[in-house]
Amino acid sequence: MRHVAIRSTGSALPGQVLTNDELIARFGLDVDADWIESRTGIRSRHWLQEGETTSDLATRAAAAALERAGVRASELDRLILATITPDRPSPATALTVARKLGARCPAFDLSAACAGFLYGLDLGAAAVRGGERNVLVVGADARSRWIDTSDRRAVVLFADGAGAALLGPSERPGLSPVVLGAEGRESPGAHVPAGGTARPASRATVEAGEHFLVVDGRSEIFDLFVRFTREAVERLLERTRSTLDDVDLFITHQGNALMVQAVLEDLGIDPARAVDNVAHHGNTSGATVPIALDEALRAGRLGPGKRALLTSVGAGYTFGAALHDF
Repeated sequence: MRHVAIRSTGSALPGQVLTNDELIARFGLDVDADWIESRTGIRSRHWLQEGETTSDLATRAAAAALERAGVRASELDRLILATITPDRPSPATALTVARKLGARCPAFDLSAACAGFLYGLDLGAAAVRGGERNVLVVGADARSRWIDTSDRRAVVLFADGAGAALLGPSERPGLSPVVLGAEGRESPGAHVPAGGTARPASRATVEAGEHFLVVDGRSEIFDLFVRFTREAVERLLERTRSTLDDVDLFITHQGNALMVQAVLEDLGIDPARAVDNVAHHGNTSGATVPIALDEALRAGRLGPGKRALLTSVGAGYTFGAALHDF
C-alpha cells in the first residue's frame, strides 16, 4: 500500500483574547479567575470577533499549511473539513473554504465532534492511498457562537480555533492506520437540543434557548474520556506493534487540563512527553489536536526521527488514535 504522510500543518486563532477576569467582567459570572483555572486549567481563550466565521478560521489554517508545503490551492485533490459549528446548516462549510482558498476540488464537511480531525485523517489517508496527491484535512470549530453566555460551565470552557494538515504520498511510512471507534449513548456528553429533524427550529425552540450547547455532568464525561482514550490507544499500539515507549510526543484532545492530566496518569505518560496548551486556548473542540500538532512542529518538539501519538474523544461518543513518524 502507498505510504501517507503529513506534509505540512497550519493553524489559526481569532485575534480576540479573553482572560478569565475579562470573561467574568463581560458576562457577570459569579466566580473568580482562580475558580475557573482550578477546574479547567484555562487562563485565557480566543473567541471570534463580530463578523468572523468558522470558514474564516479554517481558510487561514488551510492557507498556512499550503504555503508551508509550497502547494497552490488549485493543486488540491480533496478538502475535508471536520466541524460541528458550520457557517450554516447547509450547504457544507468546506465549499466556502474551498472558494476562499481558490480551490476547485471535492470538498465536504465531516461531523464527529472533537474526534473529527482523526476521522478526517482516516478519510484523507484513504484518498491518498487511492491515488490523490494533495489532500487537506482541517479541524475548525467556533464554539463561542453556540454557547449560552449565562451558562457558567460552557462559557468558561469553550473557545474557537482551526488547524490543518496537508496529506500526501510518501516514500517511507508516516501516518499509521487510524484507529476509530464510536459508542452512541443516550447521554452524548454535549449536544445542541434543537435545529434538527428531531426538534426542528421554531419560535418556541429559540425562546427556550434550545439552540445553545448543553453539557452533561462532569464526572461521567471525565470517566468516559479516559476509558475511550485508553481503548483507542491500546487498539492502536496492538495494530502497529508499538509501545508507548516508542512515542516521543503524546497529543490528546485539549478539552480540559484536568482531563489531559487524568489520561496521562491512566496511561502512565510523563507530562514532559505530552502537550497541554489548554491554559491559553481553552477547548476548541475538533480543532484542539491539529492546533497542538502544528504548534509542536513549529516549536521543534516534533521533527525528523520523532513519533507523535494523536488521540481524541468527542461527544456522541466518537474516539480515535493515530501514530505519525516525522
